Amino acid sequence: MLTTNSVRLILEKHFTKRSYMGNTYCHLKTYQDNYKDLVRTCSYSTKFDAKNNSESPADPRVQALREKLIYCDYLDRDNVKPGILKRFIWNKKLRFIEKQLQVDKLVNEPVYSIFLDEYVKDNESLQEDKQEDKQEDHTNPRENITRPVHMPYASTDKYSSTDTGKSNFVEIDFDESMLPLNEKYRSLYEKYLEAKNATEENSGKELKLDEYMKEQTNVSYKTDLSNVPFNWMADFEEFDDTMQEKTWLSNYGTPDPESSVSSVPCGGCGALLHCKDHALPGYLPSELFLKKSKHKQQVMICQRCHFLKYYNAMLEVKVSPEEFAELLKVIKTKKCAVILMVDLTDFPCSIWPEINSVLHPFTTVFVVGNKVDLLPPDSRRFLTHVKECLSRAVENMGVDKKCIKYVGLISAKTGYGIEELIDKLYSQWQYKGDVYVIGCTNVGKSSLFNALLQSDYCMVQAVDLIQRATVSPWPGTTLRLLKFPIMNPQRWQLYMRMIRLKEERQESKAEEEIRINDFKMTRNLKYVTLQSHIGRTFSQNFEVQPKGNLLIMKKYNTSMQNFCLDETRKYKYSRWCYDTPGTIQRDQILDLLTTEELLLVLPQRTIAPRTFILQPSQTIFLAGLGRLDFLEGDDFIRCTIFASHKLPVTLTRIVDADDVYNELLSTEAFVVPENNPDRLKHWPALGSKEMEVTGIGKNISVADVVLSSAGWMAISTEKDYRVLLRAWSPQGRGLHLRTPALLMKSVGLRGDRIPSTPTYKVGRAAYIKT
Repeated sequence: MLTTNSVRLILEKHFTKRSYMGNTYCHLKTYQDNYKDLVRTCSYSTKFDAKNNSESPADPRVQALREKLIYCDYLDRDNVKPGILKRFIWNKKLRFIEKQLQVDKLVNEPVYSIFLDEYVKDNESLQEDKQEDKQEDHTNPRENITRPVHMPYASTDKYSSTDTGKSNFVEIDFDESMLPLNEKYRSLYEKYLEAKNATEENSGKELKLDEYMKEQTNVSYKTDLSNVPFNWMADFEEFDDTMQEKTWLSNYGTPDPESSVSSVPCGGCGALLHCKDHALPGYLPSELFLKKSKHKQQVMICQRCHFLKYYNAMLEVKVSPEEFAELLKVIKTKKCAVILMVDLTDFPCSIWPEINSVLHPFTTVFVVGNKVDLLPPDSRRFLTHVKECLSRAVENMGVDKKCIKYVGLISAKTGYGIEELIDKLYSQWQYKGDVYVIGCTNVGKSSLFNALLQSDYCMVQAVDLIQRATVSPWPGTTLRLLKFPIMNPQRWQLYMRMIRLKEERQESKAEEEIRINDFKMTRNLKYVTLQSHIGRTFSQNFEVQPKGNLLIMKKYNTSMQNFCLDETRKYKYSRWCYDTPGTIQRDQILDLLTTEELLLVLPQRTIAPRTFILQPSQTIFLAGLGRLDFLEGDDFIRCTIFASHKLPVTLTRIVDADDVYNELLSTEAFVVPENNPDRLKHWPALGSKEMEVTGIGKNISVADVVLSSAGWMAISTEKDYRVLLRAWSPQGRGLHLRTPALLMKSVGLRGDRIPSTPTYKVGRAAYIKT
């Protein structure tokens, strides 16, 4: 089948082309009207991942539960793909277009043959070769045999029979190297075990390979160092290989308990560097830490940040949650402003309930909702409604409304809303004191810190002197305070910044119109993702300064020899922007997940809402992370699920829900948690909470049932219909009824219902202004 790009190229090339096939006139411009549907059809075919399109048979344990399952993504997703018949029809039309283009090319485009051009020249040489062959000696009778010519122009000899009797076989001595690869290494491993058993003391039994594998000790389910090579220290420029010893290979470095902790913080997480204990934050092996000057230590990062940055591997460290709260208590004793970050895909669970314990009654608060790029627009007032919900949730946590100077929506990943936040910081707070970025774990504080560091909010001279904070999907990456000096802009600097933003807004508006047109054509949510550009008014090596009526450029010396801030001189009286460690919120379940599970649960692209019909006495599972029971109601309800597209959905009856959950945990149907017996030993049981709502309309969601960090389900039913629900999550964490719904009109953007199933097609998925 043709891909989207090939269809685009074919149609654009032949839209206005006229071809004459014999006496038949063909005008390919008639296919221009169907271009939108053709491209949309091709996008449907690539919507599902390879796992769902694979031909591997389903788990028989899941198939055995078929009678108890009303719907299961693991079994039914291939059967409910939107537009199967429609894709078949359009694929047929695409093949017809391709055929017509091939005929057009063969009939109308001239054909040139190199063989015809060179035929006359080659004919004479062929005649000469034939005469030379006749004059050769014919002593070998086999050379006189005329060989048959097989197309294309390949000559072969006649086949001759060969006796395959046993007499022709030669006995070959058995060689262990001729074994298959897996059998060869199995034999070698058996020999290794025999030698190991012989050398071990007090060993009363002999181990075979299968027995040895069963007795292997289990590694912590959160720690995976498979990506880390044995020579990882060589990545550090400061590593001295002359100090290398054999002992450091066993634990990725040798600690020195007798050494002292330095006063230099890690540039990635803020922990003080040391080599005392590898389980404490800020650890560096003694091979890297000892005999290094303070200047060299200032450009280094700890072992944990190095593994996160280069190998995508996590090391667990011993950090008490109470220490994070102690670091934030300095806010209450000084004049400063606070940027309170909230994860829009996980609130109110991502709002620290004890935030008032670190805030002064007169502390200025800037509330920002991060990850707005992951929310699909559902109405014209989409952003305004989300701001109202965010402001209401923060006030319910006890933050005084008088202290909130700004409520904004940003995306630290795509840059949306960052420039507006900087404008508000300059206008509302100016240069009165330090600024602290606070919030729960995994809300994006380090990403915002890095974005502000590379913007006009940081002093021009310090941009190249500050290391970027370590960013990873694991909660609790930042362990101590990180900071950069804030720029104190003059009036002329603010004016130049305003001119730059005005020019960039015009470009952004043109880009937005292009993305909207692409979305209307392809229905791909990536084109409605909110994004913006974070620019700099002044260069990192130059600064514009006024001199009379002219502006001059002043160059700064930021050589690598001075790759550190001298806080005792130039930056002694500067104001600072701090990145703080994430506070622990009990409502979040992120600390219960492994590395692979985190990457599946956290959405990486704009969420596509999925709508299901739920009848009374039925239950719906969101992977193995959440469950919603429909206990009582006047009629069916519609559940619109907002979660990562990698989390499957399963429907069953309440009476069978417990058995189905316990059975599917040990299969691949739930995806999260992992199908691993050792992993499931650490998986907690589900806890529940009952909720009650009253409908306001079948195409408007009345409330959201928040299932902690896994996502939420928007509930919609007929007006004045009463609904009694019971929600479940691991240990009962983060179960909230959010009223009104965050995306209350997304249910109205659903597609048609798929026959004989409780699910709907994706539909438009997002609202676009017309």
